[in-house]
Amino acid sequence: MVSRRVLRAACLSLIGISGAAVNILAPHGSVAYAQTAPTATLVADSVAFDGTSLRAVGHVEIFYGDVHLTSGAIRYDRASGALSIEGPIRLSDPEGKTVIYAQAAQLDADLRNGILTSARLVIDQQLQLASTQIDVVDGRYTQLSNTVTSACKVCATNPTPLWEIRARKVIHDNQDRQVYFTDAQFRVAGVPIAYLPQLRLPDPTLKRATGFMIPSLHNSTTLGWGAEIPYFIKLGDHRDLTLAPFVSSKTRTLKLGYRQAFVTGDLTVQSAVTSDAISDGLRGYIFANGAWDVAGGYTLGVDLRLTSDITYLIDYDIYSGDRLRSNVTVSRFDADSGFDAAVITSRSLRESEIAIKDTIPFVLGEATYTKSTEFDRLPGTLTYGLSASGFLRRSDVDTALSTTAGGMDVLRLGGSLGWAHSLTTQSGVRLKADAGLDLNLYTIRQNSDYETATARVTPQTSALISYPMVRTTAGGARQIVEPFAQLGWAQTYGGDIPNSDSTLLELDEGNMLNLTRFPGYDRSGSGASSAVGLRFTSMATTAQYGLTLGRVEEINPSDTTSLLGSGVNWVVGGFATFDTGIDVVSRGIFDASLELSSWETRFGLSRDGYSVSGTHAYGVADTGAGREADINELRLESGVKLSSYWSAEADLRHDLIDNLTNSAGLGLTFQNECTKVVLGVSHRYTDTAALDPDTTYSLKIGFGAFGDTGKRARRSCGVMP
Repeated sequence: MVSRRVLRAACLSLIGISGAAVNILAPHGSVAYAQTAPTATLVADSVAFDGTSLRAVGHVEIFYGDVHLTSGAIRYDRASGALSIEGPIRLSDPEGKTVIYAQAAQLDADLRNGILTSARLVIDQQLQLASTQIDVVDGRYTQLSNTVTSACKVCATNPTPLWEIRARKVIHDNQDRQVYFTDAQFRVAGVPIAYLPQLRLPDPTLKRATGFMIPSLHNSTTLGWGAEIPYFIKLGDHRDLTLAPFVSSKTRTLKLGYRQAFVTGDLTVQSAVTSDAISDGLRGYIFANGAWDVAGGYTLGVDLRLTSDITYLIDYDIYSGDRLRSNVTVSRFDADSGFDAAVITSRSLRESEIAIKDTIPFVLGEATYTKSTEFDRLPGTLTYGLSASGFLRRSDVDTALSTTAGGMDVLRLGGSLGWAHSLTTQSGVRLKADAGLDLNLYTIRQNSDYETATARVTPQTSALISYPMVRTTAGGARQIVEPFAQLGWAQTYGGDIPNSDSTLLELDEGNMLNLTRFPGYDRSGSGASSAVGLRFTSMATTAQYGLTLGRVEEINPSDTTSLLGSGVNWVVGGFATFDTGIDVVSRGIFDASLELSSWETRFGLSRDGYSVSGTHAYGVADTGAGREADINELRLESGVKLSSYWSAEADLRHDLIDNLTNSAGLGLTFQNECTKVVLGVSHRYTDTAALDPDTTYSLKIGFGAFGDTGKRARRSCGVMP
């Protein structure tokens, strides 16, 4: 048996020149064209050439420029330059994004013009257009007559697709990647739903194109029934704008989204303008986020968040936090140094803080620079840095004379110097020592209880010893047990200052060896402290888990202690991850009498057919930790696959102290290869003077290649070869 490769070589030799493949597919005598046309390659099981015509039979393949054709047999007439092709035929571009299947075809020599009968056009393996005849024009336009278009599978037992577009004529522009329909009829389960004289849609390979997007329906107690119809505008290769009018019985809202990609970064803007029955006058918001790489390795970041009123963001399900922060940041980090600066504005969205909004810091500025250096003749690492921060309030009332709160402003300039060194002895004992000094200068205005200018200095030192023991189990798990003990001392000297940046405390297994647990500079450790504990971890391919137990004590605790509650706290933390889909992280704090102060657990279970995740938070009232009252709250999120096409999701936020549900939601999704339908309902139980309980219903539909349905494996029943 002669190989196909040998037959191909024989075919080219028969024509008689090295570029014979071009002559096979180029009109006779077209010398200039033959010189510029791409080289053609013909491969077949059998080839016959009589000097005027060529016939190739059996697994025929033609490669010509960026076109690839396969067929059962072809006949080439050298005089006319025409190709007669017998099916099954497959004509595709290099990446297979656009493919034509047919039973017979008449094409010209360069495969750019011709007619294919009993044909289908398949775009990006998602959208298929079936027609009795397809005309190919200039290799760019594909025209179909009496066409059925769908992304749904069609089987012999179920020949009617879930949705389809029937049109008298369809033109696909392969260059602009647009599909034009004439006299189009949209059908669902074979039932005509809408008639459109003219319709233009982007083909699935085009990710950005100007035009309408899939609309969605919403209904809520607050806003009533409404529809949102987005319109996408491509402003170029690097910019776009989305306009989304939302109209209901109680609101007229225009949403705007703008995106731009720069050479050095990107910018995203989300905003809306609203006139509704909830409030007089116009309402709205604007969120802008951007980041750019600037000169010298610095990164500039902008995060802008503004709103007309405190309830707008919740009414329109945009943002549910209780603080609205905007900031501009500049940062630069490398292996041994770091710089970070930010100017932050903050607005409270708490109804209870409206009356005192002028006494809450609205501008916060901070900057830090640190650098680490190692010396050949000095053991350890030397770290030094500078920092600055400021808190400004709108009120000009002296805080000391105010019955509630005043307009105190605080500016701080600081410097730090530290040294740290660690080593491991031959017996495996690890030793670590460090020492440091912090100096901070304060300027305090509009609070006569404090000096206008104050200096504070905080020396600190600590020594840590640990003995990690490692073993490998018979099952291959690597386990580490590490007992540790630390003694530390940190004391602040200087004038008294208000606490502006360290009102919230955090203590867990991650910072239990820190000499202070305050997040800022205004408070630090108060005297000697100790920490002892044990860490255990086990790492294997099937499971990873660990446990940390520690006792942290301040020897002489004061009202400015850096610990939670009393001077003694027990810290417990653990995690577990299994290849069965279970993931748990839990940590708790106990006081000296082993009374539980706080406990938080995050858990997740993920399987092929369902998933559950949640958070449980418990804590007794502790002003130092930012808890004005006891909390005991459970949050749950879950999803379950009901069948091959149906899935459900649910979420719940429940207050276990009052046994009240704060919010709940339920979603039901149908999705196959061509359609995605999402039904959602959520309820917010919040009932305040500014917010009423609200129930929201939503409906979103995507149509395969023309909607965001996600990638799914196709289950074709012969419609797509």
